[in-house]
Amino acid sequence: MAKLLASELKSIPQVTITQSVDVNGVFAIIPREIIEKLQNEYFFYIWNEERSEVRWMTSWDTTEEDIRGFVATLKKLL
Repeated sequence: MAKLLASELKSIPQVTITQSVDVNGVFAIIPREIIEKLQNEYFFYIWNEERSEVRWMTSWDTTEEDIRGFVATLKKLL
């Protein structure tokens, strides 16, 4: 699911994936002003505050619908 998330994120110019997606995490830089708003909808950690880099994790029960909902919310906030 992390690969699907990364694939969906690549079409968003304001999102920069910072590390290769090999397992279940996606690290990305996003606009600082949307981080708190997105955290109100989805739980995730800020990985590097200085760079506005976040860490999004998937798990065994993450669905395609979850990914698409997250990406839709992210796009709406942007």
